[in-house]
Amino acid sequence: MSLLPSDLDLDLSELEGRSFTCDPSCGLCCLCQPEVLPHEVSWFKSNHPRRIVETKRPHRHIALTLKEGQGACTFLNASRRCEIYAQRPHYCRQFPFHLYLGKRVQVELDLSCRGVWYGGADDALVGGGRMVQDNVDALRETLTETRDVYRDFEANCRDAGIYRPEEALRREVGRRIEMFTELPYLAHVLDLSAEDEEMSMPDAPAGTLDAAELQRSVMEMGLESLAAEDVFSAPVYCDPKWRWNLFLVKGGSMRWAFLNDDGSLDAAGDIDPTKVKLLSPEGEGRSIFLSYLRMLNRRDSMMGYAAYLVDDYGYEDFLGNTYYGVMATTALDLLWRASLIAYLQGGRLDRAGMIEGIISYDMDRLDAPTIGAFL
Repeated sequence: MSLLPSDLDLDLSELEGRSFTCDPSCGLCCLCQPEVLPHEVSWFKSNHPRRIVETKRPHRHIALTLKEGQGACTFLNASRRCEIYAQRPHYCRQFPFHLYLGKRVQVELDLSCRGVWYGGADDALVGGGRMVQDNVDALRETLTETRDVYRDFEANCRDAGIYRPEEALRREVGRRIEMFTELPYLAHVLDLSAEDEEMSMPDAPAGTLDAAELQRSVMEMGLESLAAEDVFSAPVYCDPKWRWNLFLVKGGSMRWAFLNDDGSLDAAGDIDPTKVKLLSPEGEGRSIFLSYLRMLNRRDSMMGYAAYLVDDYGYEDFLGNTYYGVMATTALDLLWRASLIAYLQGGRLDRAGMIEGIISYDMDRLDAPTIGAFL
C-alpha cells in the first residue's frame, strides 16, 4: 500500500478487514454490460468484431454484447467462465470495486458480490489499492472535474440557504443509528424530512404508528425500486444456489423468474406483494443491518445521491432533510427487499436473512444517480 500516490485524497476505509473470493459458480458481474474503453476497442474489432455493439445508454459508447440482448455477456461460457479473461475490459477487472469521485476518491465494495461475505484469499484493501494504482492518472483528471461540480453544488446550496456540512449530517445520523432498527422511528424521520421547515434528527419515535399504512407505503417503495423498463434493466439477485433471480414488477404485480445463462427466462411464479410482511432484523441480523447503515453513512456516493436529489428538485429542500430522508428511505427499502427474500426462502431477518437482503440490494444502491462520478 506504500505505493499509493501521496498527493491523492483517498479513502479505502470500506475495504479494511475484508477479503473476497470470486466463485466460479456466480457470474453476477457478467450480467453488467461492460463498456469497452477506447484503447480496448481495436483488440475486440480485430478478434471479435461481432461481439461488440454501440449503445447510447447512459452515453454513446462501445460495449460487449449480451446473450439474447438481456442475459450474461456472450463471453461467459456454459461453465460460467470468461472466454477472454486475460483480455477482459477494464470494467470487468474492477468488480467488485467501485471508484467513486466527489471531493476525494473513495473505493467502495459491491456487497451484492457473494464472495465478499464469507472471506477468501484476496485482501480487499490490496485489491482496491491496486485499482487506484492502475487508474491514478484518470483519477487525478476526473477528480479535478468532480471537485468543481461539488464546489458549485455547495455554492448553490449556500445561496439558497439550505447548506449544511456533510460531516455534521453524518454525525447526526451516526448518533441515532441504533434507532434505525425501529420502524416507528424510520417513519417519523420520513415524515419530518417531507416538511418545509428544516428538521433535526429526532431522538425518539413520535406517537402511535399506523402499522398498516407503513406496510403499504414501504411495499410501494419497494416495488418502485424493483421496477424496470425491461429485463436487461431489472435488478438481479444471485441466491445461495447461484441462481439469477429477477423480480419483474408491473403496476402492483410481481413476476418472479430465473435468468438462464443463455439469456432466456424460466418462470418461478407470481408473487402477491401484499403477502410480504415487513420484518425487523433480529439477533445477529440487527448487527449486520446496523453495520451496513453505518457504512452507507460513510459512503460518499450516498451523500452524492442526496446532493443529486437536492439539485434535481431545484434547491428547494434543505440538504439535511434530503439526506436524513434518503437514509431512512434506504433503511426501509432494504428491509422490504430483505423481507421479500425471507418470504421466498422461508426465513427471518437473522444473520443469514439480513446478509441475503443486502446481497440483493447493494448493487442497486451503487447504481443510484449522484453528482459525482464512478470511474
